[in-house]
Amino acid sequence: MKFKTKVIISLIIFAIILIILIFSLFSKKNGEHDFYIVEKGEVYQDITETGTIKKGDKILLSFKNSGQLKEVYVEIGDEVKEGALLAKVDNTQLYIQLQQSKAGLELNQSELDKLLAGATEQEIQIAQTSIDNANTTLENEEKDLENALATADQALEDVYEDALNTLNDSYLKLYNASTAVKLIQATYFTGNDQDSSDVKDGKDEIIESLEEMEFYLDKAEINFTEQNMGFALVNFEKNLADSRNSLSKIREIIESNVYTNVVSSTDKTSLDTHRTNINTVYANVIGEQQDISSAKISNKTNIDTAESAVAVAKDALKVAENNLALVIAEPREEDISLYQAKVKSAQASVNMLESQIRDTILKSPIDGIIVAVENSVSETVQAASPIISILPAEPFEIELDIYEEDIVSIRRGNLAKISLVAFPDEIFEGMVVFIDPAEKLIDGIVYYEVSINFEAAPEGVKSGMTADVSVITTFKDGVLIIPDDAIETKDEEVFVRIFEDNKIEERSIEIGIEGSNDMVEIIVGLDQGEKIIIDN
Repeated sequence: MKFKTKVIISLIIFAIILIILIFSLFSKKNGEHDFYIVEKGEVYQDITETGTIKKGDKILLSFKNSGQLKEVYVEIGDEVKEGALLAKVDNTQLYIQLQQSKAGLELNQSELDKLLAGATEQEIQIAQTSIDNANTTLENEEKDLENALATADQALEDVYEDALNTLNDSYLKLYNASTAVKLIQATYFTGNDQDSSDVKDGKDEIIESLEEMEFYLDKAEINFTEQNMGFALVNFEKNLADSRNSLSKIREIIESNVYTNVVSSTDKTSLDTHRTNINTVYANVIGEQQDISSAKISNKTNIDTAESAVAVAKDALKVAENNLALVIAEPREEDISLYQAKVKSAQASVNMLESQIRDTILKSPIDGIIVAVENSVSETVQAASPIISILPAEPFEIELDIYEEDIVSIRRGNLAKISLVAFPDEIFEGMVVFIDPAEKLIDGIVYYEVSINFEAAPEGVKSGMTADVSVITTFKDGVLIIPDDAIETKDEEVFVRIFEDNKIEERSIEIGIEGSNDMVEIIVGLDQGEKIIIDN
């Protein structure tokens, strides 16, 4: 009978659960949701631990860091209230560093503000003026390049004109020399001897050179190009050199024993004059080739310099244009993030120094009586070395063992909520008054001992009683909060679903403290009174 009754009860419970599930699904399908109205409230993070009540013992107070003791404000036997100033070490250098850090914070904040505000009209005008100046410079450099090209063409044309004149003069000088040689050969060297034969060969070589030079000279005059002029100069150099050698051989024959008294002095002088003329025009041809080469090198240098100046001007214009684009552009997200990171870093430096300055001041964590003062002014005190001992006015305190991972979040002065087994319906308040800097091993795990003072211990409390303590490490009141069940994430974006104008939409949000009370602080994205969906 009992078994049958149990089966019936089980079936009834199952039926009830099934009905609830069906109703829930039906409700969701018909557009019904659970909502939460965004409101202001409190959010906190805490660390919970169980401890033991014991008789209050004296508390040993010390500085976190070593330093020179600057002031001691109490003596043994003084009664002090919580928060009373007891002593401090020299913090002059820390204040100097703090001012420097605040200046750095202001600078980074102003740079961020400037980035977000965008360029001023003056900055835009300065950037535009740089573009205008760069354009003017480019126009001037391009004109200089045009002038350099024109000057180069003219310079080359001028040296070619000079070279053509030299070629004509050279041809004329060799023509005159050939005429003189013909006359000498016809007058004195008509025999069959070797000298006559050599003079005739020399004359023929000169005439052959003259004909070849005439050919190249005609080509240079008809088609006045760099190539024709170059060929002509090379040919003239060779033929003038050959003709000069022929004239020298003929002159040597004339001075031989056979002909020295035969050839008249007038003809000898004439031959010497033509030899001198040929030497002169030969040197002139060589000089013209060098002038043309120098003109080409000079032209290339001038043009390269002008082209380089144009390239530099174009680069400067591009830089100016890019600068204007940067000036008027919207700030990039990565730039904003960078400057925000700088501000946060500077703020962290300020916060750290302010914390260090606070650590240079020793205040009473409780109401009590001073029972020991260990050091005098100007003495150097060591970190964690007891300076002042205080006996609490409150006869009871709670001793907690806090795990090493949690101890970094707890500070002296943190509020504590206390539940006592002996007083099940009451919550008492207390405060962290002491954190033992020395570790404590329990089953091989590192803990740190923390003392909690009652704000007002209940009547009837006894030493040895068990206390469940919640140490509030972070607390904010009067901020926008929502349940953590309402928050969703997708592709690293945090959002909630809101119900507005009979429509559901997703809204990106930025969250702050994620509280131990299952509430989350909303920094950006929601306003008080908005309706969000929480039926996750």
